[in-house]
Amino acid sequence: MSYTVGGDEMIKPVLFVLIPFLLFSQDDMYVNDAKKYVSLLSSEEFKGRGYVQGGHLKAASFIKDEIAGIGLEKISGSRSQEFEVEINALESEPRLSINAVSLRLGLDYVPHELSASGDISSDDILSVEHGLYIPMAGINQYQQSPRGKIVIIDNDLPKEIKKNKQTGRYASEITRIKIARQLGARAVILLQDRLIFGAPYTRLDIPVFRVKKSSLPRPLKNIELEIETDIDDYDTQNVFGLLKGHAVPDSIIMLTAHYDHLGALGDSIYFPGANDNASGVALVLSLAKYFKRNPSKYSLLFVFFSGEEAGLVGSKYFQEHPRISLDKVKFLINFDMAASAENGIMAVGGKDFPAYFNKLKAINDSLAMGKLGRRKNAANSDHYFFIKNGMKGFYLFTKDGKQPYHHINDTYETLEWDDFSHLFKLARIFLREI
Repeated sequence: MSYTVGGDEMIKPVLFVLIPFLLFSQDDMYVNDAKKYVSLLSSEEFKGRGYVQGGHLKAASFIKDEIAGIGLEKISGSRSQEFEVEINALESEPRLSINAVSLRLGLDYVPHELSASGDISSDDILSVEHGLYIPMAGINQYQQSPRGKIVIIDNDLPKEIKKNKQTGRYASEITRIKIARQLGARAVILLQDRLIFGAPYTRLDIPVFRVKKSSLPRPLKNIELEIETDIDDYDTQNVFGLLKGHAVPDSIIMLTAHYDHLGALGDSIYFPGANDNASGVALVLSLAKYFKRNPSKYSLLFVFFSGEEAGLVGSKYFQEHPRISLDKVKFLINFDMAASAENGIMAVGGKDFPAYFNKLKAINDSLAMGKLGRRKNAANSDHYFFIKNGMKGFYLFTKDGKQPYHHINDTYETLEWDDFSHLFKLARIFLREI
């Protein structure tokens, strides 16, 4: 049904009102689709999108089906690029008890991602403050020999130690663990206010566990631990699809997100990875849907990387073995953690490319979206090797110090969808204007 509204003078104001309404209604539609993506990808069915239980393969298959359904084109007849990743894999569910009390896996403790195997019961325990041993700075927190003992290290370092040029390089977590091993420790317990589980990209030669400080019984009388790990190689893949531009198809914008996460700790505990990075995958898929319906003048290459949690392996492989000419890429935006912005949005690369950042900031300010910060390029997600090798781009992520990170509580229920919607709008408009 149509209506005649008295002439152009009356039609224009109606369009002026309707067009923004329709755009924002469209955004709601894409955000609702994104919610379904995140809910599924962070579910138990995908087992943390890790390697040992095959969750990464299930996620890759799902993404390939989605981009095919959206209508993205293959590149050289393919939607994927295979490569190999090396992982320090848990062979069975670990166990830790202190003073004969079994601690809860994922809540009270997690194994260190680089832990060696071990089966130890000992009442020979030594606390060494932060585990610092820096003779040149006159620092030695080992007042007794740790030989044959389980060493307890407070892993929450003071800022003055981290930032001090003389001590900082010797104060890294791995360095302190290696020092304990070199001094003869049998195992290491790292005490932390917040539990995290990192990238299992290599293997140390000593058993290591992370324990939440509030879960540690006192006094320490006995520790029993059991863990079995092994370095294994896994075949995985990057997934991609192309939308050709309607005006300048030989100029490409890359939109990327990693789909892998930390997998599971045995059979009962898995890392959902809702914010990290099911949210980024959902945002890129939602942008693919939007630009399929609202074509861009530039071609858009959508890439979903694996191996990010193992040390940016997939993005490095793609940068070294590109399926397109990277010289044609006008700009890259990487999304990693897109749905929790209590402290605003950060643009890594914003200091490297100020003209692009100023455009992004102008859009952000016009939409009253809150804080937008910027940093120089850093090796903290899949943008890194591309920008390092001369590509212009940003890594956009939402900042929130309270959001669970590399933790079993990074679930769908913890996400802030208004923040996700803001980032989607910011990216959608920015991609139109660059």
